[in-house]
Amino acid sequence: MKIKEQESLAQYTTFRIGGPAKFFCAVKSEDDVMEAVKFSREKKIPILIIGGGSNLLILDSGFNGLVIKNEIEGKRWDEENDGQTVAVTAGAGEDWEKLVEESVERGLYGLEGLSSIPGKVGASPIQNIGAYGMDVSRAIRSVRALDTSKMEFVDLSKDDCKFGYRDSLFKHEKGRYIVTAVTYELYKNGKVNIEYKDLKDHFTKKGNDSPALKDVRQAVIDIRKKKLPDWTTWGTAGSFFKNPVISADKFRELKDRYPELPGFAEPDGRIKVSLGWILDKVCDVRGLIIGNVGTYEKQALIVVAKPGATAKEVIDFSNKLMHCVKDKTGIQIECEVEWAVA
Repeated sequence: MKIKEQESLAQYTTFRIGGPAKFFCAVKSEDDVMEAVKFSREKKIPILIIGGGSNLLILDSGFNGLVIKNEIEGKRWDEENDGQTVAVTAGAGEDWEKLVEESVERGLYGLEGLSSIPGKVGASPIQNIGAYGMDVSRAIRSVRALDTSKMEFVDLSKDDCKFGYRDSLFKHEKGRYIVTAVTYELYKNGKVNIEYKDLKDHFTKKGNDSPALKDVRQAVIDIRKKKLPDWTTWGTAGSFFKNPVISADKFRELKDRYPELPGFAEPDGRIKVSLGWILDKVCDVRGLIIGNVGTYEKQALIVVAKPGATAKEVIDFSNKLMHCVKDKTGIQIECEVEWAVA
C-alpha cells in the first residue's frame, strides 16, 4: 500500500470538484485498511473513506487528513435453502451496477430496481441506497466492517445497521466503521415490484402487466437514462437532496395549496413527498443555472456543475434551493450528498 501526498481529489468524484488530500491511499484488502487507519493515528489526522465518489462533494480546500479509497474486490455466491436463496458477498470496492447486472443474469430477485445507480458496493448500506420503491436494506443480510473504536473487524446484522430512509448506523457514527464487504440475500423465485409510478406507466404503455426480471432492470435503466444528465458533460452527484417525510397533517395542508403534490404513505403514517415536484412546480427552478451550477433541465432534484465549478458554488446554490423550499412550503430539506470537512 502506497501513501501519496497532496493528491487531487476532483478526479475521484463524479462532481469532479475539490482540492487535494494531505495524504491518500488505495486499499485492496482488510490488512491494507488496518494499516491505513494505524497510519492516520500515528499522524493524528482524520480519515475520509471514498468509493466511487458518486455521492460526495469535496471542498475546494481539499481534505486535511488521510483519504482512503476503498478498492476491495471479490464476490462469492452461496446457494441456500435447497437453492431457493443465494447469499452474495461482495467486496466494498466492487462496482454496484456490475453486481446488480450479474444478479439479474443469474435470475436472482432483489436488486433489479436498483439498476444504473453509480458507485461502489460499500456505499450501499451507508446511504441505504434506494429507487423505484425499494431500499437496499431489504436485501442486505449483514455488513462486514472495521470498527475503528476497537480496531477489530465485525459483522453487523441488518438490525445492527439501524437502516432508515437514506439513513443508517454508519451515518450517525461517522468514522467509526469502515465497510469492507456486504452480504445480500437474493431469491431465485421472487416477484418483481412495478407499483412505483414510473415503472407502472412504463409497462402500461408497453401493454405488459407481467414483466420478467430482465425487463424490469432494463426499464429502470431506460427511465433513469431519460432523467439523468450525461456524466461525461456535467459534474453531478445525482439527487442532491432527500425527499422529505412529513406528517399527514402537514401533507394535507400542502395538498390544499398544491393539489397535485405527490405523496407516498410511510409505514409510520407519515408521508414522503416528491421534492423534485416541489422544486419544479412550486419553486420553478428546474433548469435554473447560476454561474457554473444549476439544476438539471429534466429533473430539478439533480444539481449539476459545469467544468470549472467550485464546491463553494455548489454549496451556495444548494442553500438557495433549501431557502426556497422552506419559504414556499415550510419544509426544511436535507442534503443526500455528503461533503467532506477536515
